[in-house]
Amino acid sequence: MNIVKLVGPACIIPILSIGLLGCSSDQVDETPRKAKTPEVTSAPLKQLTVEPAAASVDQEPYEVKKTAPAATPDSPIKTTPMIATAPPNPVSTIKPIPTPLSPVAASSKGAATTATAKPEAVLISLQPGSIARYRIGEQFASLPTPITAVGETSGINGKVHFDPSGNISSFDDSTIVIDVKSLKSDENKRDNWVRRNGGIGSEISISLTKVSGHTWPLPDFGKMEVTIEGDMTISDVISPVTWKGTLDIAESDITGSISTIITWDQFSLSKPRLPFIISVDDEIILELEVVAAKE
Repeated sequence: MNIVKLVGPACIIPILSIGLLGCSSDQVDETPRKAKTPEVTSAPLKQLTVEPAAASVDQEPYEVKKTAPAATPDSPIKTTPMIATAPPNPVSTIKPIPTPLSPVAASSKGAATTATAKPEAVLISLQPGSIARYRIGEQFASLPTPITAVGETSGINGKVHFDPSGNISSFDDSTIVIDVKSLKSDENKRDNWVRRNGGIGSEISISLTKVSGHTWPLPDFGKMEVTIEGDMTISDVISPVTWKGTLDIAESDITGSISTIITWDQFSLSKPRLPFIISVDDEIILELEVVAAKE
């Protein structure tokens, strides 16, 4: 019995020590296991989304950075679409290599330069084919109604000088000369009277002083209504005369007609006095059929 009493307490102490160690070991292992296995809640994912400005102070940075668990059928994940922004196209800084002009392009460039060049002086010369003409109203004794006597000549020449501003040049002579001796109508008696007794002389000259209504620089093509002023001389009598008409330009060629009206008294001329002529109008119509070249 004494032996049993000694052995009993002695055995109890080691057993208690072993039990305490076992309990202590279980308690130590349990804490890390709980820390390693976080509780997974069934709350929707959107409740776990935390705005940076409203983050909790107690929340660990590790938990914020962790990847959210995969979605399950019971907890769908609401995704936010991402908008891709393309970077702006870069601006090329490579300078283009100049291409040599073709002959056609070079020619066009030269034409453009000529069109914008400063206007130059222009000379217009009357050419063969020009005609000077007069028209006079007459009443013949043998005819019940008045007629118009027409006399003309191709003996006409002249030049017109324009300065760079389009005005009649003050340095060059712009004169048109008409040969009166070659004037011819349908009546020889009338022609002889004009040349011998009319006081018209041998020639008529027109010194041009002003031209208006024309386009400057002169166009290559087109019609122009022009007014030409000048001093006309007939048998040493000088009087200002204004001519009006239309000129047609086609490149270097100029054609058209201009006319004016004068009176017998204006140049001290005598009307024809012939047996077959009863009366003659006071006005004389002068016309110029122009055939000219632009130089």
